[in-house]
Amino acid sequence: MASGKDLTAFLPKLSDLIKREEVDVGRLVTDAIRTKGVKKILSELERELKGLGDVAMDILSSLAVGRHVLIMGPVGIGKTTLAEALAEALHISDPPYIEVACHSHMTATELTGDIDIAVALQAGLDHPLAYIPGPLVMAHGGILILDEINRLNPYSQAALLQSLQEHYVFIRGFRIRSDFLVIATSNPAEYSGVYELSEALADRMKVVEIQYPDKELLKSILSWKSNMYVEHLGVKVPDTLTEVVATFMTLVAQDGNVEVGPSIRSAIYSLTTAMSRAWLEGRDVTLNDLKREVISNMVNVIRGNFTSEAEKKDYLARKFDEAAMISRRYSRK
Repeated sequence: MASGKDLTAFLPKLSDLIKREEVDVGRLVTDAIRTKGVKKILSELERELKGLGDVAMDILSSLAVGRHVLIMGPVGIGKTTLAEALAEALHISDPPYIEVACHSHMTATELTGDIDIAVALQAGLDHPLAYIPGPLVMAHGGILILDEINRLNPYSQAALLQSLQEHYVFIRGFRIRSDFLVIATSNPAEYSGVYELSEALADRMKVVEIQYPDKELLKSILSWKSNMYVEHLGVKVPDTLTEVVATFMTLVAQDGNVEVGPSIRSAIYSLTTAMSRAWLEGRDVTLNDLKREVISNMVNVIRGNFTSEAEKKDYLARKFDEAAMISRRYSRK
């Protein structure tokens, strides 16, 4: 096991950071695409996510010319996984990306890092612990993933904007070069705890939107992911269940009274926990198992014109019954 003294050897010194030179990150992306090939990158992505090839091409085309990207779409649809998978496939730095889970209380210094005055006075500014760099500094020469960027408050947005505008991070009078490309994700504006991005920050990002998948693609995604999660149990999710859930999700998505519908993530968990419960009890899964899990997994996700949690549960139950009836009719054809 490495000692604390050994670990400091891996921390950058402030004097070295100040001497950094410019890095053309767009060119690094272009070189990586040339070396690996677009087809291979997309095939690697397909193993993680299905049906997002066109979206991936939009993102790659932006990164290749040094353009930052903002991925927008419903919660649980795979935005962050897509960002991570593309950064991993490009692998223009080591590690292939720096990721930040944004939140409303994040301070600017959490992004930039800061000088510890006590350490600096005692051991000097070049002591490895005098300055611990933040993600805006660590991302130099690579890709910075900002998950749920619209949770950043205006002060943290300003720190990010400054680094994007000037390609420098300023720490108590010291100027540190930092070139990176941003892949940000954003949840819908109707979610609580989100801020509107400043015009200047939004103008520096190309918006790439992930649309809610149609029913057939949704069914394919649900079957693929759910079976992946329960494979170790030695069971397989019946097609009838994925058909019901895909129909249910489509019905809710088309309901104008629902502002935020159930996520694909919650649908996958509904299927897998229903299968797991039946497996634990040594029996076949039933529609009632699935209905119970749909309600418990989705009641805290959906938002709309509901006056209480009980009303939401009743709504989910009715929509599930409607989806089951539609699926039965479909199977008889």
